[in-house]
Amino acid sequence: MAKISIIIGLLLATIAAPFLLRPANTAGLVADDDAERLVIISPHNESIQSEFTLGFVRHMKEKHSRNVYIDWRQPGGTSEIAMFLKSEYANAFENLWKKVTNLSFTTPIRDAFTNGRLDSRITEDSTGYNARLNRVQSGTQQGAIEDRTLLSREMFLRSDAGVGIDLFFGGGAYDFTKQAAAGALVATDSSGQYGPGALAKQHPDWFGEDIMPATVSGEPFRDPEFRWVGTVLSSFGLCYNKDIFIRLGVEPPEQWVDLTNPKLFGQIALADPTKSGSATKAYEMLIQQKIRAIFQSMQMQARDIGDIEADAVEQGWDEAMRMILKISANGRYFTNDATKVPRDVAQGEAGAGMCIDFYGRTYNEIKKKADGTSRIEFVMPENGTSIGADPIGLLRGAPHPELAHRFIEYVLSIDGQKLWNYRTGAPGGPVRFALRRPPIRKDFYTPEHMRYMTDGDVNVYELSKDFTYEGKWTGAAFNSLRFAIRCSCVDTHIEQRAAWQAIITSGMPADALHVFEDVSAINYEKITGEIGDTLASKDKIKEVALARDLSSHFREKYRKVIELCDASQRKTRG
Repeated sequence: MAKISIIIGLLLATIAAPFLLRPANTAGLVADDDAERLVIISPHNESIQSEFTLGFVRHMKEKHSRNVYIDWRQPGGTSEIAMFLKSEYANAFENLWKKVTNLSFTTPIRDAFTNGRLDSRITEDSTGYNARLNRVQSGTQQGAIEDRTLLSREMFLRSDAGVGIDLFFGGGAYDFTKQAAAGALVATDSSGQYGPGALAKQHPDWFGEDIMPATVSGEPFRDPEFRWVGTVLSSFGLCYNKDIFIRLGVEPPEQWVDLTNPKLFGQIALADPTKSGSATKAYEMLIQQKIRAIFQSMQMQARDIGDIEADAVEQGWDEAMRMILKISANGRYFTNDATKVPRDVAQGEAGAGMCIDFYGRTYNEIKKKADGTSRIEFVMPENGTSIGADPIGLLRGAPHPELAHRFIEYVLSIDGQKLWNYRTGAPGGPVRFALRRPPIRKDFYTPEHMRYMTDGDVNVYELSKDFTYEGKWTGAAFNSLRFAIRCSCVDTHIEQRAAWQAIITSGMPADALHVFEDVSAINYEKITGEIGDTLASKDKIKEVALARDLSSHFREKYRKVIELCDASQRKTRG
């Protein structure tokens, strides 16, 4: 009996331990039966989800006497979220289309209902929505295809077709701009009372230059129509493990180009840009920096400024792509999870990596010793990164628009902004995790708040003054950049690493290095021409064929590099 009692006691202790040891002030992390539910899709990590759950639950209880619960959905990074929303909205609109028109949901209709390029044609068309609907319902053949495509687009924009999710929270301006153009994000719900557009009317002072400007250093901080608004700031840079760099005898990295050092072969942790918007943005910063450096050196020449800029963009792009090939070749892996990069650097699994600022600073905080030092450091390359906004937006057909409105308002309020950078335990600050992200509100950077901030000596608005993002240089090529890196680096990473290792081992022979650095297949002309046109066509068959051909090109190129290195070594041995 004594043994049975001991076993039962241990089982009861095992069951009770999670409840007894649960940190205090965690109400809201588990749903109550009577709680109002807010559904948010987000790439944000568990730390951010946890702190904003705790903060918003507390806020709604204290300010509005309401019991709420946040249901977080995280299918992956921003790319996976985009694919999920595209699929779910297609399913939702298909049901609406069939119900209203009694017609099949064909491929042209599927492509048209989220096609923002049709909006101007709808505006210019004088016949109107009802006339188009009547023609489609009556089966009139004249102009039938155009009628159906325009009708599908306008029907979606007029609809409350939803996917059971209230908010899209976290990512980058590029991804939110695409969702807004598609019609997935809206300024207000159908009543016009709730959403970021309604919030702008409710708090017009918040969206002025002194608090939350529309743009900073060329980066958009909100949608002109308020279909999304920035909530916090992000920059991009390098995280590195000090112990590994000491062991390798290499100076710590300060600029993007430092990651091309052959001594770092196998030491660089990288995120797949086709899975992570922040990873793509980091590569774009590298390209922007290279273009600007060439542009500034060209300005001394007595030539037309337009010619200088065009040449600088082409040359800068190509030189930056050569850098990216070398950084990738030094890469240990490409991960689908951008948070893995600083985590592995902190654990010594990699020496350095490219990451968003708060990922690097978070692991600096986690690995901080009693004396205040940490084995992992984060640096922003000087003149090598802008600051961008991390947005939030109301999804079309949100099931709980009023509660979603309250959440957006909370995140942008002073109380919500405290969670981004206050120390844990500070008045109104985070409970469990220091998020270490720069608040978006300019009026937050005051002595009153900065004394409680984890990074009180960092004002990113000041740091960004020397860098201006030029969207006309690389903005339109954002998606093409992802595709190019996928074909030249990600899909061919094994062959690329083997070629780079052969170059290093054989003493960096010039002919092999020249072939390795050949980026003619992904130069600026190809990116804005064949590659860009293929991706813009939305023809998946053409896209897959291009990816196959481009990947094969680089595999063959890397094979040739190895042959040249072998020949160089045979020649050296005599």
